[in-house]
Amino acid sequence: MRPTKYNKRVTIQKLTKVENDIGGWTNTWDDLYSCWASVLPVKGFKKLEYAKLEYAEAYEVEMRKRLINADGDCRVVYGGNNYQIISFMITDDKVNLDIGRNAG
Repeated sequence: MRPTKYNKRVTIQKLTKVENDIGGWTNTWDDLYSCWASVLPVKGFKKLEYAKLEYAEAYEVEMRKRLINADGDCRVVYGGNNYQIISFMITDDKVNLDIGRNAG
């Protein structure tokens, strides 16, 4: 594993429930960790449908394995945008994530 290929900063966040003032629950995102990763674009497009401009992006992310790893309940913050984790694979020394975002 070459350390120079991990040149992008990503943050992994986990959804947590916090009790609010009236006894209910509010969903918030808490940072699990930030790390250096390799982020490669897989697809990206922009289309106009029904007078609405829509964007879609997908990336492949590779990072070093940690004691706490991302799962399907987490999201990735990269470049100021929030991305869903579509799939993930953990090998001996690295974690591969496929992330995507649809924005309307």
